Amino acid sequence: MNTESKPFASSVEPLRGQLDAWRQSRARGERIPESLWQAAAELARAFGVGRVARALGVGYHPLKERVQAPGEPGRSTEKPVAFIELPMAAPMHRSEWLVELEDGRGAKMTLRLGPGSGSDVLALAQAFWRRQP
Repeated sequence: MNTESKPFASSVEPLRGQLDAWRQSRARGERIPESLWQAAAELARAFGVGRVARALGVGYHPLKERVQAPGEPGRSTEKPVAFIELPMAAPMHRSEWLVELEDGRGAKMTLRLGPGSGSDVLALAQAFWRRQP
């Protein structure tokens, strides 16, 4: 643990000792007691799952599952929101807009639009794309 910080080392050492003692006295095939997993999960919330799993010699994925398990104290049972609506900022008022269109044959069209003429852009663009060569 020579590359680890002192707060991490001092936090993980007692649990590492408990795990080592359990490993020496366990019966073959016996699973790690839930109390040790809970202590490891608390450390993982503070210091990171990968770091704690390596230091304790436990599986990354089982530890991660315990850290993310719903219904634990202080953990939300709601799923994270995939979409968040943000309030729209006040629109910028510009006196003129420039729209440039170019098709695959190299034909170009430039539109200079004044305030309030935005609804015309769609019709003009559609006419540009549908025209015959």
